[in-house]
Amino acid sequence: MSWIPISKQKAECGACGKKDWCMVSDDGQDFLCMRVVSQHPVQMKSGEVGYIHQFGERPKEFTPYRKPVRTPEINAGAIISKWRSATSAKQLSVYASELGVKASALMELRVAWSCEHGAWGWPMRNGEGCIVGIRLRWPDGKKKCVTGSHNALFWPFCIPQKTLWVVEGGTDCAAALSIGLFAIGRPSCSGGLFDLQASIKKLGVERAVIIADNDDDKEMPDGSKYNPGIDGGTNLAGRLGILCCVVSLPCKDVREGVRLGMTAEDVENLAQGTLWHTLKTTNQTKSSLS
Repeated sequence: MSWIPISKQKAECGACGKKDWCMVSDDGQDFLCMRVVSQHPVQMKSGEVGYIHQFGERPKEFTPYRKPVRTPEINAGAIISKWRSATSAKQLSVYASELGVKASALMELRVAWSCEHGAWGWPMRNGEGCIVGIRLRWPDGKKKCVTGSHNALFWPFCIPQKTLWVVEGGTDCAAALSIGLFAIGRPSCSGGLFDLQASIKKLGVERAVIIADNDDDKEMPDGSKYNPGIDGGTNLAGRLGILCCVVSLPCKDVREGVRLGMTAEDVENLAQGTLWHTLKTTNQTKSSLS
């Protein structure tokens, strides 16, 4: 059995009801959902984790699918370097103010303006720290990767710390850096696992705090509820192989929290009393961040 992007089949995922990101089996009977957790997780080459849902019914409008021609890779490091040389400190400062983060955080993430796209470029790094892709972010919030990019981590060029704060996306990473936390952003709530595992080893990280977006619960077609942020964070916590925990903020995400005045101490206090665990044992404990 092979999996096909559900968007190419013009069908809805039988688990979450969405028309993107998820997969459908080649016989149209099973779904690999990227949002709703099941008892059958599947870890893909990208590091993302999906969940098999067996329905036994062929989705409507099931049509044959042709695999697209592979897109050539790009020299993302050279491209972002070129853009950075043409980006002024004033531009970066204005953009940081619009996002509610510090300009120094954007500098650590190597964010740069792309005149050809009319958008800001956010470089993504693999587990070895190499820039392998660029995510474009337009002023209206629209996002898209530069053609030929690999989805990877928003990983700052700064001195690492023993505690890593894992967030979702580049802007949340910038917000966490702005209040003094050493953070890495995942490309999505279920992506970047392999790169994250490799970066933890490379950086000598000893413990991780996974900050899950505080989104509203979503509804499955059968009426049951799920939460992509919490579910994705919990799944990740069991796969990092180091002491880790999952926390949910009292606001939507890290960037909103920072805009409301949240400090590093506030977030650390949330993690202090949270249950921690590791991949190798089932023992759970409370741990100090010091």
